[in-house]
Amino acid sequence: LAAGSAHAQGQDNFALTASLQTRIAFVLTGNKEIDDISRAGLDGLRTVLAQRTAAELGEPMGIDLAKDSLSFFPLLYWPITAEQKPLTPESVGKLNRFMRDGGTIFFDTRDKTGAEHASVMRGLAEQLDIPPLIPMPSNHVLTRSFYLIRQAPGRWEGGRIWVERAGSRVNDGVSAVVVGSHDWAAAWAMDEAQRPLFTPVPGGERQREYAYRFGVNIVMYSLTGNYKADQVHLPAIMMRLGR
Repeated sequence: LAAGSAHAQGQDNFALTASLQTRIAFVLTGNKEIDDISRAGLDGLRTVLAQRTAAELGEPMGIDLAKDSLSFFPLLYWPITAEQKPLTPESVGKLNRFMRDGGTIFFDTRDKTGAEHASVMRGLAEQLDIPPLIPMPSNHVLTRSFYLIRQAPGRWEGGRIWVERAGSRVNDGVSAVVVGSHDWAAAWAMDEAQRPLFTPVPGGERQREYAYRFGVNIVMYSLTGNYKADQVHLPAIMMRLGR
């Protein structure tokens, strides 16, 4: 009974922390180095968002898929590792509900091209209800949800970014899944003095700036839906209103 009470109290504390502020979550891998990079990266991106946008996010939270709720978060960053274990049925159900209810999972294989961890991603795709994916079009909302961008590098560049095919679901037109391989958390990561922790290759600080811009875009995209895409209809709407 005491153990059960402690677990319930822990879950209550988690829910309270997660709900008081909007936060981005990341999947805990069990690898301390990777988990530390994820936390530093999302915290660095949070700093950039506060400096450049009206989005004021709380500190990122690490998620244990086996026990933590996902319902508090608009975006889940998932660094893929070779040690990724098959998901439990409970975790599968939780992740599928998260995607179905409007959340976005950002899978990052961190290996430049995606080839190294392709088998891991295939295994997850077989377990999860992942919609059909296509290479991100040049006019996708992710390229203009805040910044107008033509590239989305992280610590690395060169690999494709995959998004949900248009019309696969409802969810306000927001892709439930984004898949890439550029190790974005490492590009965003800062220390306590806001100094970058890793050098983007091959483009250095210019590449990091584009990484930040893509990070801002994906956060704004997950928070606001497809409003940028809807703007194309604005002239027709104004005409109907007689404006």
